[in-house]
Amino acid sequence: MSVFRFGMPVFRRPAARPFAAVVVAATALAAGSLTAPAHVASGTPAPPRRAASHSALSQSTARPTCAVDDTDGCLNNTATSTFTTTTSPADADGSGDSLDAADLTGTAGWRSGGTVTVDGATITLPRFGTGSHDNMLASGQTLTLPGGSVADTGDAVVFLAFATGDAVKGATGTITYAGNNCLNPDGEPADQDYRLDTVPDWLSGPPAAASITLAHENHSDNTQTSPGSGPKVYAVSVPLACPGSVVSSISLPLLGDGGGDGGGVQAGRPALHVLGLGIRPTTLTGSGPTARHWVGTWAAVQDTDRVKSSDDSTATVDGRTLRVPAHVSIGTDSGNGVRVHLSNATGATPVTFDAASVALQDTGAGGATAAAAPATLTFDGSPSVTVPAGADVVSDPVALTVRQQATVLVSLRVHGPVSAMPGHSVARAPVWVSDPADRTGDTAAAHYTRTTYTGLPYLSGIDVTTSTAQPTGSLVLYGDQSVNGDTASEDGRHHLSDAITDALVDDPHGNASVAYGVLNAGTSTKLLPQITDSTVPTNALNPEDRDVLAQGNVRTVLVSLGADDLLNCAGNAATCATEVERGLASLDTRLSSYYTDDSQISFDQQPVTQNSGITVYLATIPPFTAAHPGTATQEAAREQVNTYLLDDYPGRFVDLAAAVSTDGTATSPTVKAADLSDGNPSDAYYADLAGRYVDDVDSGTLLYPPD
Repeated sequence: MSVFRFGMPVFRRPAARPFAAVVVAATALAAGSLTAPAHVASGTPAPPRRAASHSALSQSTARPTCAVDDTDGCLNNTATSTFTTTTSPADADGSGDSLDAADLTGTAGWRSGGTVTVDGATITLPRFGTGSHDNMLASGQTLTLPGGSVADTGDAVVFLAFATGDAVKGATGTITYAGNNCLNPDGEPADQDYRLDTVPDWLSGPPAAASITLAHENHSDNTQTSPGSGPKVYAVSVPLACPGSVVSSISLPLLGDGGGDGGGVQAGRPALHVLGLGIRPTTLTGSGPTARHWVGTWAAVQDTDRVKSSDDSTATVDGRTLRVPAHVSIGTDSGNGVRVHLSNATGATPVTFDAASVALQDTGAGGATAAAAPATLTFDGSPSVTVPAGADVVSDPVALTVRQQATVLVSLRVHGPVSAMPGHSVARAPVWVSDPADRTGDTAAAHYTRTTYTGLPYLSGIDVTTSTAQPTGSLVLYGDQSVNGDTASEDGRHHLSDAITDALVDDPHGNASVAYGVLNAGTSTKLLPQITDSTVPTNALNPEDRDVLAQGNVRTVLVSLGADDLLNCAGNAATCATEVERGLASLDTRLSSYYTDDSQISFDQQPVTQNSGITVYLATIPPFTAAHPGTATQEAAREQVNTYLLDDYPGRFVDLAAAVSTDGTATSPTVKAADLSDGNPSDAYYADLAGRYVDDVDSGTLLYPPD
């Protein structure tokens, strides 16, 4: 079996290519002659070299093999302990320090030996706090994926992991596909090498990237401390180069020997701990006549652990029903299927929903009034569901006809008192709450009252069915307040995503339809991800994995970031600009290393990768406003960044700065007065941004328009 290197950032083709073209591209890639685009390749190191395959590693030392849902045979380190007067032995870092099992199983709700779904991937957990081995210190173990009991097809592998002794960088392993599932140019089964750019340290790693942050650290002298920055567990995703193909096994990176009484850990030496891994499914469900393709139609970034009320107090709820509106983009196809994503990704404790429903808003009455009796939502057949801290869940599909740009009402009966609700912090949308009863089935709004919440709790996304023959993808808008619409009208219909759907419908060159999902992944303040081990990373951490790559059938991403980085930079203009330029280029490479869900063709009825990557566009940074003024140095840096984008990304940028600037250029220092209200961007501001995007699509300025 040959080893076929994937991961080179490439563009998704605008239409299916003939098999001959695929072979040429794949052959060039395997030979190392297929290069990255100039904007990525210039001034950056070559892609990482291929790792040795698992079979080669095994020639000298036998490595354990186990099933991904039963990892007992691959566990070789004890990293969790039960804190009592006689703390159970554990040593995660070579110094006798460990995670507190009660933080995981009690506070966070991660069931020992159970499963947890993180970033869309369901992962089997080890047993915590027993004194026995409870994690895999990465040393070349092979995890098999038994068909039927776990997901063995998808678009990405998600690792639940953390490092001790400092971050682990550049760790490599191999993904092995089942026979006749992912072929190389010679028509033979191919393995995929992967590289983990950086797995952060459990204590010093970035809190914003953590899937869960625990309160305590236990020590071998039977003491317990509460470090301010951790400990943390991270979700690290790796793109599957053959989305939808059956994966037979995944080998972990080879770091150390994994043996010895300390599980191979030594104080001060980086070690990679893996709690478990799972495959994130593609948006194709079922097969044959029951097959369904799904696409995201609405999304909200999970960016706060405490949704606030208008008086800045923490919003609470106690045994009541929340009714949350979502102004969608694309509608359902003839399949009329809808499914709902709920998230506790930024929460610290589990939450239980006793009941949930989905309905269309009554267009006449508006508010919390449904147009018809809501459809009951279930989760794996159950009307209730508990979502652990750091986790997410997707409902079973329901039949509901949804028109484009409709407002959907999602109702959630929250079990018991909740002192803090995670969710989206600045929503510019109303939320309603009922009396102390299950009102998820109510059509009328009589038992609902509008809250003063400034954010949206729990609801993270909505998917709808799309054509099986010609599935539609989604455009994810990833950015700061320019995407989120922080100062737009408070009706939930004036974010940049809403303005784009309006512009698509009103486009004189279109047919008054929204042809693809438009998803809002904006948040109030947003910094570019830190550049870690490589300037050309080929895997992702949160929040970009959760906010972008886990969305429904994402094909295109428009990145609008950099403003907050510049406003936080105290250096000279050149230094500030260069840091933002490097950050944008790194994020572009990271996102474009992932593949679309429908990025394969078949040859002799066998799937062959097309190297069909997600298309990424970068937006120029609009001028600073009176509400967020920049210094003269920061303005000079902004203009330098925009010039860089115009020069280095031909056909791959959207000039949002020109859309709202006084003189219609990317380097104008001021926003035109017509787009401001009290010094803040108004609805007209976001409409102008959307108009520029649609104009660029119509004019052919963009290389591969979304579809």
